[in-house]
Amino acid sequence: MRNIQYIGQKFGDKEQSVRADVSPSSQIFAALFPSLLWEKNRKYTGAIMDQLPTPHNNFFHFALSHLPNARGLIETQLSPAALAELNLETLQLEKGSFVDPDLREKFSDLLFSVELTNVPVDATSKQALVYFLFEHKSQSDPLTVLQVLSYMVRIWEKRVRDGESLCPIVPLLVYHGESAWSAARSLAGLIPTPAPLDEYQIHFQPSLLDLSRLDDAEIQGESVLRNTLRLLKYSRSRHLVEILREILELIGRALPAASFAEWSKAIGVYVMTVNKNIDDEDYKQTLASILPTKFVPGSLADRLLIQGREEGERIGEFIGKILLLEELLGLPATDKSDLLATDPETLRNRVTLLQTELRRRSN
Repeated sequence: MRNIQYIGQKFGDKEQSVRADVSPSSQIFAALFPSLLWEKNRKYTGAIMDQLPTPHNNFFHFALSHLPNARGLIETQLSPAALAELNLETLQLEKGSFVDPDLREKFSDLLFSVELTNVPVDATSKQALVYFLFEHKSQSDPLTVLQVLSYMVRIWEKRVRDGESLCPIVPLLVYHGESAWSAARSLAGLIPTPAPLDEYQIHFQPSLLDLSRLDDAEIQGESVLRNTLRLLKYSRSRHLVEILREILELIGRALPAASFAEWSKAIGVYVMTVNKNIDDEDYKQTLASILPTKFVPGSLADRLLIQGREEGERIGEFIGKILLLEELLGLPATDKSDLLATDPETLRNRVTLLQTELRRRSN
């Protein structure tokens, strides 16, 4: 559950509390990976994230924005005939989220664009979109299929608003609950319909990857993707304690050293946040057993917990000041998701400008 921090700010003799939606894991992740969150034009194989409400969301975005992982997931979930229609060499991550803000503790999403290999003669777009929706609750939501469809409609509506042509969307649903998927998999399963009315209904069934039903040997893809999915599958389980070293070792073998350093930090934040059986000392020891010559005892966990906490507090303080100053000045409140997607230096400058304006008005 997302923590709500109340940050007290004093102006004169009056102290007010400002509400800032910043989870501890999001603060830590932002502190350790500022380039992923704030450098919008950087070409990186990891995530460019607009808002990070939960640890599951954080790690899903980090791992599946890695283009080889995204491509591998598409290749393992679509039929050969469908894959033949997509030029995956052109796969690109698109900006934005289409999930309702109040559902972001349950769902994460990523949108990719890809060129079609065989463009229909009457098509107005040479592009298709692949939409990942990740459900990260312990049990499936009964309305997920309807939510997937509504998000696809939002994507089409945005394209219309932006003057772009409509194009096919391929939805892929990923689920890693503690129990097997039990909700409807199609609209027909969700909405009982008399047979004579069936021809008037929408027939829709997104592809579903239910990790809870798969043995590890059944999880497909290259090593990084396969072990990323194993990590998601066992994220809440005591069994993760037994296999975490193997997962880290296999991912480490498949990645360059510099990339693995980023991944090991992201995995550390994730598992220490969501798995009650793994703490910072456990993770340090696990990493030390894999990288005995490169690991400095205490360095990773200390950086996760100390640097992350300090940076997170600084970000939360800036956000709190901005919101309070805007209220005092009678200005429209900036959306907190926009503030979370802004680098600390810009936040600091915004605070300075607002304080200057407040002083000017007070004179």
